[in-house]
Amino acid sequence: MTTTFDTVPSMLRYRPDLGLLFDPRAGVFHRLRNTVAKQMIDEIFAGRDRDTIVSTLSQRFHANSGQVAADLDALVAALTTPPAPKTDSPDRSLLEIDKRFDTTLDFPLRLEIELTAVCNWNCGFCYNVWKIDPTLSDNDIRKAVRQLPEKHLPTDLAIEILDQCAAQGCYVIRYSGGETLLHPDAMRIFEHGGLLGLYQVVFTNGHFITADRAARLAAANVRCALVSIHGDRDQHNDLTGHPRAYDKAITAMQLLLDAGINVVAELTLVKENIPGVLDVIRDAYRLGVREFGIMRYVPTGRHDDRYGVPVSVTLPLMREIDDLTATECAGMTVAWPCAQKLCAADTDTPLHADDPTLALRFSQLVGHCESGMVWASVSYDGQLRNCPHSNVYFGRLAEYRLADLWPTLTDRVHTAVTTRSTCVGCAVADACRGGCHLPSFFTAKTGTSLGIPSVGSVSTATTGG
Repeated sequence: MTTTFDTVPSMLRYRPDLGLLFDPRAGVFHRLRNTVAKQMIDEIFAGRDRDTIVSTLSQRFHANSGQVAADLDALVAALTTPPAPKTDSPDRSLLEIDKRFDTTLDFPLRLEIELTAVCNWNCGFCYNVWKIDPTLSDNDIRKAVRQLPEKHLPTDLAIEILDQCAAQGCYVIRYSGGETLLHPDAMRIFEHGGLLGLYQVVFTNGHFITADRAARLAAANVRCALVSIHGDRDQHNDLTGHPRAYDKAITAMQLLLDAGINVVAELTLVKENIPGVLDVIRDAYRLGVREFGIMRYVPTGRHDDRYGVPVSVTLPLMREIDDLTATECAGMTVAWPCAQKLCAADTDTPLHADDPTLALRFSQLVGHCESGMVWASVSYDGQLRNCPHSNVYFGRLAEYRLADLWPTLTDRVHTAVTTRSTCVGCAVADACRGGCHLPSFFTAKTGTSLGIPSVGSVSTATTGG
């Protein structure tokens, strides 16, 4: 059997430090499970031909050359075969792949880039850090954003960050805002990322999506769009403060799907929309959306009494969602991002291994937070932080390279992520780690910059939203 080995480096990105490959078109990770497979890939990416690889590895491992050749061909075939279409039970093992990283990474695998502080909506529950000040009214916030000296991440800086990511093995870029598409050079930035072979995800409220723009996004390797939808027409428009928000979001989802972009409908769970969650999932399902995210309101100090949702609402709602997907919305995957803790309790409540609800919890909850461990966030003013909810910064990327700032950030997060005494004995403590670790991370004063350093065999999983 003859294999075209140059197909592998042209199709896949490789992190030798992790034994991990990534297909930026299909959004598929491949983990090399043993030393032989990793050495085969090392040789392929070093430009060796098939005969040289077979000879080298046969001698190194004192193995039959025919068997080595067969194993090599099988490995390459597995890596270059298009993934099977998703079934009614999508593969969620990407979560498991990411969470194996118990030691610090040399460089993040994913990066969230906040392109702009500007938004045409006025959501009182917005988590963005420029809205955290509890003393500001909605009008004061809008004035403050308008008066910012720099409202958008500089285009040249965004492009430089993408270049660094492509060169050092950060495979997935997610763009957010504000409203992402209000950055004046948003499309230029996306198209540059596409040329670099990055798998790109865009968070949008949908207002500025047209058929032409959706087609351009798809051509730029924007493989996934996260579209905000927080209720039915009246409720969504009321929560966002925009009379056309709902219709724009629904239209955008359809246009993006038509362009071949995977759509994840994203709902922020607040007190007002809890009763209507199932209907919103139904609406998205009827459009053809098959992934739905629910993010429980993140307290900001502003309007917490209006929007705040206790953790204890999670499990009852999960049961209703599970029934809905089993009876009406076959193939719909519903997940709760931002590390909702697995016990789904307001106070830490250790779970036992025989708990009958564990399967339900793991079907929707993602477990521990990966921010600062697998991925990081860049604020609209170019500062690095572990998470877009955080206003603790680690340096400006106009002054330092991402590779210079990441080690201090990830060391700081790994130190913060320890099992709380109230979680000791929980059967899923390792998977959960207490859920969101942001509260323990805030040991410094709000808005502080911390620790700026001196500059000196194969398993597969598809990406999620």
